[in-house]
Amino acid sequence: MKRILSYNSLLQPAKLRSLLSFGVKGYLAEIGWFNTLKSKSPQDENGNPIPWVTYSFIDFIKDRIKKEHAVFEFGSGNSTLFYAKLAGKVVSVEHDQDWYNKIASSKPGNSEMIYCALVPDGDYCRMPLTADQKFDVIIVDGRDRVNCCTQAVNALTDSGVIVLDDSEREFYHPALHSLIALGFKELTFSGISPGLFYRKSTSVFYRSNNCLNI
Repeated sequence: MKRILSYNSLLQPAKLRSLLSFGVKGYLAEIGWFNTLKSKSPQDENGNPIPWVTYSFIDFIKDRIKKEHAVFEFGSGNSTLFYAKLAGKVVSVEHDQDWYNKIASSKPGNSEMIYCALVPDGDYCRMPLTADQKFDVIIVDGRDRVNCCTQAVNALTDSGVIVLDDSEREFYHPALHSLIALGFKELTFSGISPGLFYRKSTSVFYRSNNCLNI
């Protein structure tokens, strides 16, 4: 029978040393969780940039996005670097001017950064519709997420999917209901994410014959 450490046992020096050792061995060390905690930037076990989404979603998506895919993301950062390694093209919209300047200065060659001031239900959520192409994967991980999901539907390829991070949050549920009403199915990946220790979810909304072969 498995034994679970009690709170009082953690106060014992030997038990506390054992817990702290997970920084160099065990699951959290293997996935780079402590790398993120130290650097305050999401990284894998080798220090490579990863998105601030659930580890289960990262495991799922990293082998499914291909060079023939075009990705659009609401929000930018290490996720931009991560997706640019996998996809043929990444377009990101960012509402924070300082953050935009930082990421744009070191963006990969196959990525495009767009700055757009945030106005709820304004130009920001409609930015993928202004592109001269449609997208295979649209990542919703910025602001105004319900409106972003609503507008993203019309910017998808026929086999395109929408990814909504923090889909467990109740105020994003109108987006879930809207997409499901349009015929999308939901695949949810729950668990911990880089540097964080609370349960969260990242959901993929897809239709038949989707580009991720779900």
